[in-house]
Amino acid sequence: MTFDFSPEALDREFPVRRNFLYFNHAAVSPLPRRVADAMAAHVAQVRDRGAADWRSWFGMIERTREKAARLVGASVAEMAFVPNTSWGLNLVALGFPWRDGDNVVTDDLEFPSNAYPWRSLGDRGVECRVAKNRGGRIALDDLAALVDARTRVVAVSFVAFHNGFVFPLAEIGAFCRERGILFVVDGIQGLGALPLDVRAANVDVLAADAHKWLYGTEGGGILYVAESARERVPARAWGWWNVRTEGEYLEYRGALYASARRYEPGALPAANLAGLGAAIDLLADMGPEAIRARILENVAALRRGLAERGWRIATPEPAASGILAGVPPSGNARSWAKALEERGVLVAPREGAVRFSPHAGNDVGEVARALAVIDAIA
Repeated sequence: MTFDFSPEALDREFPVRRNFLYFNHAAVSPLPRRVADAMAAHVAQVRDRGAADWRSWFGMIERTREKAARLVGASVAEMAFVPNTSWGLNLVALGFPWRDGDNVVTDDLEFPSNAYPWRSLGDRGVECRVAKNRGGRIALDDLAALVDARTRVVAVSFVAFHNGFVFPLAEIGAFCRERGILFVVDGIQGLGALPLDVRAANVDVLAADAHKWLYGTEGGGILYVAESARERVPARAWGWWNVRTEGEYLEYRGALYASARRYEPGALPAANLAGLGAAIDLLADMGPEAIRARILENVAALRRGLAERGWRIATPEPAASGILAGVPPSGNARSWAKALEERGVLVAPREGAVRFSPHAGNDVGEVARALAVIDAIA
């Protein structure tokens, strides 16, 4: 079945379209109708029946795990659920078997979620080496120049949060695989917007919450840990959910699950995961190539319109993600973001630029209306 991208159908699936010109998916995505409905159905079930249907919850969680695995090209045993991206990345940074004198290589385009966990390892004798961007880009050579025999981890983003630069994951992944370096990716600004095959890109660890391009909600993120990397990402937190219990609970006998479930020590946010499952279904219905094409069409229209109005485009060429950063010809990014919001256009100020982040649920008609609002402000 072909997804209906007509404005009328988009209005039904994405109710936010009736309230705003919403170009802020890189912050928080408004919930599609089917995602909100799936979450509400679970909440109503618990309201009316308590834990009577707990088996169905666990079944839903495992189906969502299967969907998440298909989304990134992984096996089900390699997928875990985490509260957020930061949690997943900290799980790796704190659990890795570091030795004094080891180092991790990252870059200066990272959101704090993928910066602080690595920069905080100094008290464990681990050096954090930071590659400097060139014109808002990071190339493999920039990272490779900092790698040596004691480099254990390379950590980058799928997409830079502020300017939309798409990291060359496949190149970096191949480089790391040849040297036995753990390749860790903060995937939150690309997953759902751009196709990704973690195996083809040689990604060892990927963390991403669902509330941006996945069309899910906060608190229902995914963590991929390649089976080949599992020994280097030990589970340091233990609880009732990630231990395969033998006998009764008070016997305290059991072992960690062999799968990525070992990274889930306690109860999972079932309502959020019901929403995530529905969100991944929606992305599958739309189709990954159609999603990417629509996003890039919206970004291209925004780029042309802003450039025609004297804005400096801060996103490196070619614009290849859902994030477009523009510097207004006068005023500052924060004042422009506020003025646009007051007129129903939701964007975000980031690092001196106005960040526009349309998704596949937007269309070029909305872009034209946003540009008209910019004209009115100017």
